[in-house]
Amino acid sequence: MTASNNSKTNVWLSIYRLVQPYKTRLLAVFVISLVSTAITLLEPLIYREAVNDIAGLFVQKARNEVKTEMGLERETEEEPAASFFRNKGHKATEASGKKALHHKRVKEPHTKTHVAPRTSHEAFNTLLWAIILLFTINVLGLIFWWIGENMNIKLSATIERRFIQRTFSHVLKLPLAFFAKRSSAVLHKQIDQSEEISGTVTVFTKNIFPEIISLAGILAIMFWQNYVLALLALSIVPFYLIITVISTKKLEMSLAGYYEKWEEVSAEMQDALSGIKTVKLSGAEEREVNRLDKQATSAYGDYTKRSLLSNKYTFWQVLLTHIATAMVLTYGGYLALHHKLTPGDVVMFVAYLDMLYTPIDNLASIWAEVQQNIASVARAFTLLDTNIEEKPGAELLLHKGNVEFKNVHFGYTPEREVLKDLSFVAAPGKVTAIVGTSGAGKTTTVDLLLKLFEPQSGEILIDGQKLSALDAASVRRNIGMVAADGAIFRGTLADNIRYKKPEATDTEVETAAIAAGMQTTLQRLPDGLKTLVGESGFGLSVGERQRVQIARVIVSRPGILVMDEATANLDYATEAEVKNTIDEIRKENTVIIIAHRYSMVRDADHVIVLDAGQVAEAGTPATLIAKGGWFADFAIAGEDEYEEGDAALEEDEEDEEDIGE
Repeated sequence: MTASNNSKTNVWLSIYRLVQPYKTRLLAVFVISLVSTAITLLEPLIYREAVNDIAGLFVQKARNEVKTEMGLERETEEEPAASFFRNKGHKATEASGKKALHHKRVKEPHTKTHVAPRTSHEAFNTLLWAIILLFTINVLGLIFWWIGENMNIKLSATIERRFIQRTFSHVLKLPLAFFAKRSSAVLHKQIDQSEEISGTVTVFTKNIFPEIISLAGILAIMFWQNYVLALLALSIVPFYLIITVISTKKLEMSLAGYYEKWEEVSAEMQDALSGIKTVKLSGAEEREVNRLDKQATSAYGDYTKRSLLSNKYTFWQVLLTHIATAMVLTYGGYLALHHKLTPGDVVMFVAYLDMLYTPIDNLASIWAEVQQNIASVARAFTLLDTNIEEKPGAELLLHKGNVEFKNVHFGYTPEREVLKDLSFVAAPGKVTAIVGTSGAGKTTTVDLLLKLFEPQSGEILIDGQKLSALDAASVRRNIGMVAADGAIFRGTLADNIRYKKPEATDTEVETAAIAAGMQTTLQRLPDGLKTLVGESGFGLSVGERQRVQIARVIVSRPGILVMDEATANLDYATEAEVKNTIDEIRKENTVIIIAHRYSMVRDADHVIVLDAGQVAEAGTPATLIAKGGWFADFAIAGEDEYEEGDAALEEDEEDEEDIGE
């Protein structure tokens, strides 16, 4: 329980720090909302005067009837509307030309136990002014509400936008290890839940504080007018608060699990949609629907349970307010019948009674909503509290692009070491190939070079600069990476190609696309480089997606080029085109190639064979073939595969020529 309370305290402190820079604007919204609320508190007082004056008509009528019975002169009056306008400056004359006789009378005030008599003229005057005042009050309240609401929307949107940007920026800077066991859909949901920030801000500026002020004002007026009725109205509040506290605690329980279930629903849908082709090819549509149904059933079961529980407590809360209203009406009516309270006072109390329980109801529901918001926002703050963000460092000053690994040790877990005392040099102006069996540590080596992970010991140097002391973003800007599983984003082909170098011109993009072997792709697509592609490159073949990545690196002209299975999904003809491009890049840059195809590494300047995270063989392709080790077998198998590929390509070309003839 203490840990939970500490967690809530931390969230509140985080929210306070988040909104603190906007305290002046928050105060302005609060004051305007307060004025809008305070104005409405005057309405029941106006009702009371209007109702009492109308009741005074019946008192005046009864008085005139008594005077008639006693033979005394009745009080006469002209039609109220005419009298009102005459008193405003209009002269009213009778048809006979004689002025009507008006008796000057002093308007007797109402008291708490007595309704004073009123003439039609006096009651009409009061009623008319009551309508004008009520209209003015409501219009002013509406204007202040409008101004406050507009200010609040802009302020909340600003706070929420900046918080989402801050959370998203922080998550993007977390090391790759953080994402290894986390669903992207769950992370997206956690970041997106930061939208609850604006709801929390709004609750305080426009709901909680104004409602508290409204409640205090109503209670002050009620006690001032009649403390007995006020106490009667408040008699159910302790029971109401007990129910509210119990319901809040019950609903607050297991909120974290509740949100986790909805995150799982989102993750299930995203996984199925992102892998839609695999789902269809596996005939797994029904299975995916059943998996979603299982997750959704659990989530909606929780939702239904919580809603039913909330409805149960709401029922008892509303019942208590009805009981209190009935008590006030009963006692107020009794007092009115015994001339201890005026009808206007009863109407005023009933009006205030409705206004009294509205803020209490609102505060109860608002507090429950705030608890849910806090539980939701806490998940976003959890991401911000993940203090494993990549450390800033010095800017990489790339000169030649010399890469050196010195006695590097690395493992994803302490129990399993992937790289063991790895040492090698990738020289500038040369192509260094890294080959080996699956799991030998080839891709891990490249990941360390890109600072996606940090070695446990040893040192990696670029042009003599220690990688551990360099800024990760700076290193990655100078290294171009083409991987078999590289991402293609929603947007045009051109946008994807210039992703690493946004300022690249259209000419540079087109040149890079052709160099990556995309001529056929561009000819096939009516809009060429302006063609829109779907999420994860939907609409492009696997080979075309890989060419886009190659073009992306070519256009950025990095000092160091890393190709990890970059041509695995390309035919040999396209691979030959890519190799020609690499030959141009290698003249001024360092090139590191990881491949399972011998054809891709046969022309390398230096080959490193990894086995179980260690260098098993190293040298030129010819030297290693001559030694007759693992690389020699790899080369023989690769030559056979290459010849079969060439033969198949020649057959395809002959078929095309026959068709052409």
